[in-house]
Amino acid sequence: MLHELEMSRYSLLNRPQSPTKGDTNVAFLDGNDEDEGYTLEERDIQKLFYPRHLTVVLVPGILLRYKNNYVPDYVPTPLQNDIHYKTDTLATDGHEFGPPSPELDAAWSDMLQYSNIRLSKNELSDGYHENPALAELSDVSGIYGSIAVFHSVHCIKRLRYLLYTDHYHANATEREMFELKRHGEHCLSYLLQSAKCNADLTVFPMQWGEKTCIPFGIDQSYHQCKDWDQIQDWARERGFDIYEPGLLVHPDYGWAYSDGLNWVTGVSVGDKLLADKVDDGH
Repeated sequence: MLHELEMSRYSLLNRPQSPTKGDTNVAFLDGNDEDEGYTLEERDIQKLFYPRHLTVVLVPGILLRYKNNYVPDYVPTPLQNDIHYKTDTLATDGHEFGPPSPELDAAWSDMLQYSNIRLSKNELSDGYHENPALAELSDVSGIYGSIAVFHSVHCIKRLRYLLYTDHYHANATEREMFELKRHGEHCLSYLLQSAKCNADLTVFPMQWGEKTCIPFGIDQSYHQCKDWDQIQDWARERGFDIYEPGLLVHPDYGWAYSDGLNWVTGVSVGDKLLADKVDDGH
């Protein structure tokens, strides 16, 4: 079973198409007057009328375009053509939560077993193309990467562990607990920023309860969701074992997991990215 890497750093709309010369509005202006039986005077009137008519029609259209879900920019992703949307309600049965058990641990591991994936450089956004510190795999099969949603799921898992410290961290030292809590704070920050960034705009009403006078905030609305199974399938085809000996090799320190120490939390207190060191000229 593959393990998720404890990472400390880690959206899908198509850009609206611009009108082309073959669009209906352009053809409307370029119609053949003689074929339509217009006199010279009528043609002059039409030339004066049509542009004004289009101004009345198109300007509101442009304003509506910007008002209704128009996104001028989007972040490209290699999953763009492979993942579909669906409408669904949010589950409230909590099959992933409860007191620790082998079944729950297996369920969380299953959700994250494909979180470590191979990416090619051209699948990364432009800001990464000249980055000298990308974690390239030693077998030259790609660059080590992940999908942001897996980081979110990983963070929820880590926070769940902190709810049951006596079970998951029973023998942790004071220093290890400090780092685990620091990791938890990082996860809370990441989840907050992700929630604000993705901003689910679904609305739901408050409802009266049968036995209390306080309204309940029970979300029974349908949400626009990405197909989780398709995300898992896409990642499965690119997944690999990060603990395979010699596969992840740091340029200065060698095999990343030779001593097993990095299994603890994955957040290195006081460290910074190697790319920042290179940029500083050190």
